[in-house]
Amino acid sequence: MTKRERIDPDVLHRGAQVAVISGLARGDDVYDLMAAAAPNHVPGQFSPDVALLELAVTALDLACPPGAEPLEYEGLREHYLPEVRFRGRVEHRNSQYALYAAACLRGGLQPDLLSDAGWWQTPLWQYAVYALVIYSRAAAEPSPFRSRRSLGGSPRGITLIFRTTASPADQHGEATA
Repeated sequence: MTKRERIDPDVLHRGAQVAVISGLARGDDVYDLMAAAAPNHVPGQFSPDVALLELAVTALDLACPPGAEPLEYEGLREHYLPEVRFRGRVEHRNSQYALYAAACLRGGLQPDLLSDAGWWQTPLWQYAVYALVIYSRAAAEPSPFRSRRSLGGSPRGITLIFRTTASPADQHGEATA
């Protein structure tokens, strides 16, 4: 009988975040980001749901800083993630849940991820990647409220870098989250 190798969930948590952030920095598409996060999903032991939702929260912080107009939910997926077609009520609801879960976490409300999404056929972490890409693209879009994105030191210890075309003086928006 072989003994199962013990996997440190903190290593997988950070590994998922690093893999996806690295892909975002390289300009990888959403499918490459999904493939980068996949090795950190160990069925029955660890799912990177929270790790990726934390990144989505950071991106939402950048997309909608205090004092800025809130993002409109209607058309959000279609505008910022046009390459993905959500088919049927289940896929629409699951992607909506990931967007809402990140917003809840940002606002201080801890959603019951295991009860709400633990039984899904497609794991929540995949929809969390979609939420991260949507909020990242919203943050990178030129806007009067988004010309400079800096959150200072965040307890999450995550750095996101966005390239924009807002102006030559502000070619690189950088934030530490």
